[in-house]
Amino acid sequence: MRLSSTTRIAGAVLALSATLMATAAHASAAPAHDDASPAHDDASSAPKADVSTRGAVGHYSKLINKSKQTNYTNQKNEIARCTAQTKGMTCMINKTASATRTIDAGFGLSRGAVAGSLNISQAKTQSVAVTCSSPVKKGHSLVAYPIGTRYKYKIEKHITTPLDYKAGTSGWKRAFNPAPAKVSCKVK
Repeated sequence: MRLSSTTRIAGAVLALSATLMATAAHASAAPAHDDASPAHDDASSAPKADVSTRGAVGHYSKLINKSKQTNYTNQKNEIARCTAQTKGMTCMINKTASATRTIDAGFGLSRGAVAGSLNISQAKTQSVAVTCSSPVKKGHSLVAYPIGTRYKYKIEKHITTPLDYKAGTSGWKRAFNPAPAKVSCKVK
């Protein structure tokens, strides 16, 4: 009976030792995944830091130095014309015409992104009601131009790694947003 108790105690000690050894072996073999652990300067941790830095690289662009000029006549965008064929003729323009909406983009921003930053439509044209008349000498013309808002701005490009730094700035860019019911008519 004494031998049996000793055998049971020895077996229990042996089982406990085996369990502790297996737990210690498992703990030493398992890789550490604790994000809160301090970074090490040894060579084995350098590639991991490099991979995470490359994965965090991003970029964005934004409009800077924005200004606008209202009631600007865009004389590069003729939308209607009446030419006098005879002496003493009065030219009259009464129609709906299409004015071009210009938006300079690029440098990391699309036309839509620039339009959104300026709070204007990105559509390429705007319907404009044109009504004007004037006496015109023979061979001369009454020309209608759209009136709208002209914008001036630059685009600034940024890169994040994850720190944010400016990568460059564009030259001056411009946009013109025609008003739906404003025109300027001139005799030329």
